[in-house]
Amino acid sequence: MSEAVQQRPARLLVLFLALLSATPPLSTDMYLAAIPHIAEQWSAPVSQVNLSLVLWFVAFSVSLLFFGALSDRVGRRPVLLGGLLGFAIASALCSMATNPLTLILFRVLQGISAAAPSAMTMAYCRDCFEGRVRQQMLAWIGIIISVAPMVAPSIGAMILKVANWRVIFVVLAVIGLIQMTLAFLYFRESAKTLEGGGVGAALKRYLRLSRNRNFVLANSSMCLLAAPMFGYVGIAAWVYIERYGLSESTFAIIFAAAPLMSMTGAFTCTRLLRRYTDKELLTASLFGSVIMGLFLLFLGDRYFLLFTMGAAGFAFFAGISRPLSNHLILEQVTQDIGAASSTIIFTQFMAGALCMAITTGGWSQPIMVYALCILVMPGAILLIWPYLQRRLRF
Repeated sequence: MSEAVQQRPARLLVLFLALLSATPPLSTDMYLAAIPHIAEQWSAPVSQVNLSLVLWFVAFSVSLLFFGALSDRVGRRPVLLGGLLGFAIASALCSMATNPLTLILFRVLQGISAAAPSAMTMAYCRDCFEGRVRQQMLAWIGIIISVAPMVAPSIGAMILKVANWRVIFVVLAVIGLIQMTLAFLYFRESAKTLEGGGVGAALKRYLRLSRNRNFVLANSSMCLLAAPMFGYVGIAAWVYIERYGLSESTFAIIFAAAPLMSMTGAFTCTRLLRRYTDKELLTASLFGSVIMGLFLLFLGDRYFLLFTMGAAGFAFFAGISRPLSNHLILEQVTQDIGAASSTIIFTQFMAGALCMAITTGGWSQPIMVYALCILVMPGAILLIWPYLQRRLRF
């Protein structure tokens, strides 16, 4: 860590990193309430407009791999600044879309650009912090960025009351420019060494990671912990607005219950780490997730408040597990930090995009499908949990 960063107050540093990490939830959640309006304006199926959400996640996830390897060669700072500039431009283009196809295209560009700040935040934490300090940093970042999905739908709903959906993307463009300005002023290079080479060298970095069996095992299993949260994002607008007829403003308030509980879970994690081990907390979060999945399976489709309770309960346990699982994966690597950090987020978002694609697949009972995602994904980890505890370095 540079001397300038060492002298910066820790709370401001966490807030700054959380602001960068908040780019993905702001990009996805601010326009959720607008999706039915966009579909109606263009006389398009909601499922078609939803592709602008699903493909955003795919583009975002794939781009993480590129930016992570690139940052190991040129540094974290130039990748971050370039990504934020691209995000601002792509957001402005989204505001000028004229049909579902152009919106999807510009959203893909926005997803590609948004990958840079997410990848660099994780890499920065791995570059500069170790052990329990890193756990605390990841937990506090998780707490703060949980505010983004809580307030983003409300911001979008307020904008829809006074303007059309295009203004939402204008606001995102302004946010991107503000983030880029702050990054230019305050983000210092954290990579201790840079690796040379071009595409071939980048591929070698990922090849080395693929040979790290503990990293592959930890990453491929832990990515399933919070993936169903993306399924919730995908079906929430339909459940609350279409199924139960709630207004956009009411939807924004109720939607916030899940991210609020995710934030509460991350905060609870910082407290429980003083008394319990990583293994104990991860075990508890796995059991809690499965219980919430069963609750949603049998009760979630009866009333919107029951659905909210189940989704928020799962988000709480996912919030507890996220900083612990990310720390566990990072503990398995000692080199290729940028590539490893990007791979972690890539895997998590691809698992989430898969879950979102499943839940938004036009099912007659999407809440049941969402509940099954919770049961199958965290439940699968629970089945092999004894093996993971023996194999991985905690």
